[in-house]
Amino acid sequence: MIDELGRLVENAKALVRDGYYAVPGETPRSPSFLELLGTSAQASDVVAEIKYASPTMSSGRTAADFDALLERIVRVRPLGLSVLAEPRIFGGGVDLVRRASTKGLPVLFKDIVVDEAQIEAAKTCGASAVLLIQRLYDRGHLDGSPQSLIDAAHDRDLDVFLEVHTLEEWDDAAATDADVLGINNRDLSTMRVDLTTTPRILSARHKDRPVIALSGMETRADVEVMLRAGADAVLVGTSIMAHENPAAKLEDLAHGSSDPRPR
Repeated sequence: MIDELGRLVENAKALVRDGYYAVPGETPRSPSFLELLGTSAQASDVVAEIKYASPTMSSGRTAADFDALLERIVRVRPLGLSVLAEPRIFGGGVDLVRRASTKGLPVLFKDIVVDEAQIEAAKTCGASAVLLIQRLYDRGHLDGSPQSLIDAAHDRDLDVFLEVHTLEEWDDAAATDADVLGINNRDLSTMRVDLTTTPRILSARHKDRPVIALSGMETRADVEVMLRAGADAVLVGTSIMAHENPAAKLEDLAHGSSDPRPR
């Protein structure tokens, strides 16, 4: 029986076959996450994710409000932006990545990446990083290892976030040339969240590159738990996008001082 992650993989393969990622033109590359992490130029420890839906949430919004929402998010000065490129399940779009890449912040091309065509689309849209998922290989959804897609990304001057959820996935990911390891507190096979995932992995393994905690943080206290555990930053999407005032929620997550006024 196909699990939730398998369904996402099959959808991604169908989008590749349909030519969805054949993006014309080229947008200049957004700034690098790696050049900000751990420096005085790092304005925040929160990467803000813009997505309109997922298997576990609906924001009640559509991409028609993307530009106005993007401006409000950018004014909060997050570490960077993660923008969903997938249109059918997450309500994203490659053009949304392109528009975000013009705002002077690092941009992560967020997708279920299964093919080099998606890597090329990330470059063309101006993203500076792309997300890959170790579990796709460890669970047999894709053959081999992520190293070939990591190489393809590096050939295009893209940094790679490689996502893990277990110690075994961490060990496999740590053997690659990924630039950042992302620990997902959400199990993509079941979509359940466990906020002990990041602390458990970081307490058991040596960190040899930047680490970003993904998913499930709803308060500044949650963010600080991840930072104390050893994460260099966090990526938050659902709690921002499900909030009536996403920019105010981002402010609260980034600084612990939510402003209820519209932005």
